Amino acid sequence: MKMEKGIQCMFNEDPWRIIEEKYIPEKNRVSESIFSLANEYMGTRGNFEEGLDKNTLEGCYIGGMYFKEKTTFEWKRVGFPNYMNSMAHTTNWLKITVDVDGETFQMDSSSFENYSRILDMKTAVLSRELVFATRSGVRTQLRWERFLSLADRRLGAQQISVKALDHQKPVRLSFQLDATRGNQTEVTKTGIHSDKVSGVSQPDDMSLVMKIRSTGQYYIHRMVIQKDPVLKKCEEEFSASEKVVECRVSFTPEKGRGYVFNKFISVWNSRDAGFPQGLILKENTSSEADEKDEKEILDFIRTNSKKHLSTLSKSNYETLKKMHSECMGKVWDGMDVEINGDVSAQQGIRYCLFQLLNTYRGTDAYLNIGAKGMTGEVYDGRAFWDTESYCVPFYLYTNPEAARRLLEFRYNTLDAARDRARELRYKGAVYPFTTIDGSEDCVVWDLVFSEIHINAIIPFAIYQYVRATGDNEYLFTKGAEVLVEQARFWADRSCFIPYRDGYALNRVTGPDEWHIWTNNNFYTNYMAKWVLEYAAQVVDRMSVDSPQNLDLLATKISLDPDELFNWRQIAGKMILTYDEKLRIFPQDDLFLSMEPFSREQLDPEKDIPLERHWTVEKWYKTDMVKQPDTLLAMFFHRDKFSVEQKTNNYRFYEQRTTHSSSLSPCIHSILACEIGRYDQAYAYYLWASRLDLDDLNKSTHEGLHISSMAGSWTNIVSGFGGMSVTDECIIFNPILPEAWKDYSFRITYQGSVIQVKVDRKQSCYQVLHGKDVKARIKGKDYIISGKSLSVPLDEKFLKRPRLQAVIFDLDGVVVDTAKYHFLAWKELSEKEGIYFDERINERLKGVGRMDSLKIILEKSSRKYSEKEMSELADRKNKAYVKMLDRVTPHDLLPGIMDLFEELKNNKIKIALCSASRNSQLILEKLKVQKYFDVVVTGNDVRLSKPDPEGVLLAAAKLRIRPANCVVIEDAQAGVAAAVNAGMRSMGIGYKMDLHEADSVLSSTKYLDLEKLKMLY
Repeated sequence: MKMEKGIQCMFNEDPWRIIEEKYIPEKNRVSESIFSLANEYMGTRGNFEEGLDKNTLEGCYIGGMYFKEKTTFEWKRVGFPNYMNSMAHTTNWLKITVDVDGETFQMDSSSFENYSRILDMKTAVLSRELVFATRSGVRTQLRWERFLSLADRRLGAQQISVKALDHQKPVRLSFQLDATRGNQTEVTKTGIHSDKVSGVSQPDDMSLVMKIRSTGQYYIHRMVIQKDPVLKKCEEEFSASEKVVECRVSFTPEKGRGYVFNKFISVWNSRDAGFPQGLILKENTSSEADEKDEKEILDFIRTNSKKHLSTLSKSNYETLKKMHSECMGKVWDGMDVEINGDVSAQQGIRYCLFQLLNTYRGTDAYLNIGAKGMTGEVYDGRAFWDTESYCVPFYLYTNPEAARRLLEFRYNTLDAARDRARELRYKGAVYPFTTIDGSEDCVVWDLVFSEIHINAIIPFAIYQYVRATGDNEYLFTKGAEVLVEQARFWADRSCFIPYRDGYALNRVTGPDEWHIWTNNNFYTNYMAKWVLEYAAQVVDRMSVDSPQNLDLLATKISLDPDELFNWRQIAGKMILTYDEKLRIFPQDDLFLSMEPFSREQLDPEKDIPLERHWTVEKWYKTDMVKQPDTLLAMFFHRDKFSVEQKTNNYRFYEQRTTHSSSLSPCIHSILACEIGRYDQAYAYYLWASRLDLDDLNKSTHEGLHISSMAGSWTNIVSGFGGMSVTDECIIFNPILPEAWKDYSFRITYQGSVIQVKVDRKQSCYQVLHGKDVKARIKGKDYIISGKSLSVPLDEKFLKRPRLQAVIFDLDGVVVDTAKYHFLAWKELSEKEGIYFDERINERLKGVGRMDSLKIILEKSSRKYSEKEMSELADRKNKAYVKMLDRVTPHDLLPGIMDLFEELKNNKIKIALCSASRNSQLILEKLKVQKYFDVVVTGNDVRLSKPDPEGVLLAAAKLRIRPANCVVIEDAQAGVAAAVNAGMRSMGIGYKMDLHEADSVLSSTKYLDLEKLKMLY
């Protein structure tokens, strides 16, 4: 959980702003990611204008601009990609250097004070200010500001303000277009991937045209500098070197007067000229492009950028900023999530929304969403299955047109997916694991061939889109073709296994990439089954609702009606394993045989992130889960699984999940809402929404986690808001996190915009635009209209359980006297000639004295009377009590005393419930009796665990409802007693043995109040 990570936040908490008041050089790359800006067309990392010499990742990107590299393998097989595409770092147009009195300012070497950097998310403007103190002793106030316009997507604007506080020393500003750096993560280290076509630096024309050598793509940056009108005298110098265009402005300031300079950038590229991909095809070994196309592109981008910049130069910075901020304001009006009472939660979700709104706006159906957006080069700007699984739902309910564009990207690249299927010798279409242009870019062979579930989430995204929008035109003209080709693939990929009497998907990898090349991954099989069924349903529906489109489709792709029968037959016998004992769906055929590992044993400093500290085989061989797998299937198909099934599987997998993937916390939060673990849901939400702001996974320096940010929105809307959609209506089952006063959000459903607000008493719904909407709220049917509809919060939720008491077992939890029990029973057994060993002793855990004796006597050849049995029990007890003389406070198990103190300090009641009749004596020996409000021993009850009599008696004496009690146990019988009493339970020991417990820790030393709270 987040609390275990101990990461200190670098930024002040504020509902609308990200504020950095201290520059930490070693954390600079984290800050660069956090202060990234984008407008879909282009994006920049939060680099300082003057640049840095080290610990920086310079990043200025243009959507759809990429370079290709030839792949290298020590041994190559069929299906390995020959080339891979990567997002290209383009010209750095941010560059502005400052010299005062002959000294160049730089953050990592200069002296400065009063530093702050602020990202205003409401206006989408980034600013920085400080006072620069030169070695000569003069002080200059500097302020930078910039934005990427949402009103004019090809515009980048900067402003620098200079104020000489105590001097009149010379100042020189250098405004640059700098293309001297390439990507820093190029696999083959081929150097800078772009060549200069032309560079001009003149008073009326400052531009730099570059060509990406390997793809034949072109881009131009053209700039204009506006000097402060109050500046009467200055010197200007213009220069153009190999890959730098520069304008230098030198002047002598008046003391105390401020000077403002503006820099406008116009960016155009070959995609604007009608070439969505490069002129050089991916498999083309030549670096030569068609000269006619090149001339057409160059003429287009030069002409249009010049016209564009001419218009910009007639505007002023404040006017352009106002237009941009007004556009951003309109976006916020439709998509903001408002949280009252919790600034941390508010800032977290707004930051997520801010980056999502900047990353993708749905203007280009040939663009997808890279896993890092345009904030870093890890994953090389490529799109994964995250787009459909996490991003599409966000855009679907906030900007449906953008969601359609994302689906159209897959349709536009369907031919490439068909080509890939043919290459791999499968029918239908196989979409790439990672891509920029629709072709496969992944060179990690163990994933590229096995992690094929992207071919299920794309159809599922189509299903979600159609259900939420009613856009049958898209379904019948484009979506159905994708569905059929995906169904063909799954039918071909599956194989009938006579031994299992079902269809298997062998050698696959699910969302959890720590269990690779498995058989019958539950998520993959379930989703494939669903695709086969849904594709058949859509074709059937088209035969009635759109026969003409079906005829066109059948002709185009040779669709045979017999295929539908085959799909349904395979789906009906798809292997979906269920374990009756554990009452879970095992993640795959091998999962339950993996080496057990306890998540709490991970050291945040030495182990996190695991990928950087562990060898691959170490996590591959354990039952640790990287991210939800089986649980993800349950989230996507929530209406197909009961609350009991979700609870059992969540309980099993949650404690095995490390959340090493940013995609993990939000899904756990949503499911925790559904099963009633509201405190845990809130904790996971904070992890999800603040993952980058607080660098919780220690990877923010690589770039932001865009898909996780989309998941954070779903976390609120589908988790706390309880929103889901069926074929009949939209559903809400809202809850309110305890820390919040209220929250509200807006969604678009079937063309109507619905506002939802939830406070501590009720939830309110209103259609702001569009027609009335049929809804099911807390199980009852309503019509949401233009008039606000109020529905009381569920009484069950309002009276939900909260942790008020902890009931401890004694042996194995507070103290380990089990060895004395074992020795006493063994001594008795040997004298009676009865076989007794440690395996039999395990059965005695949590069991009362007489019941334990009965278990031992099962091995006896003679029968004992009640009187004889009583005498045997007394003999054993006397031997045991004698051994207890050895017990001292040092025998308390690790962490227990600290937990006692923590519980007392937080006014949590403490009870003991033990089968031992000597419990009071042991507590006295341990000197801990003062901590217990209630003690229940074997002398107080008739029935042993798993009967709940003892724990219920403890709760009654504490005057606390059973549901508000947590039982800590090391034996399955004790866990069963807690379950039978309606209490939450924390197990100590082996997870498989205590699988009925709500959570299990390997040792008492990991116990703390926070973990107990997470059971609620």
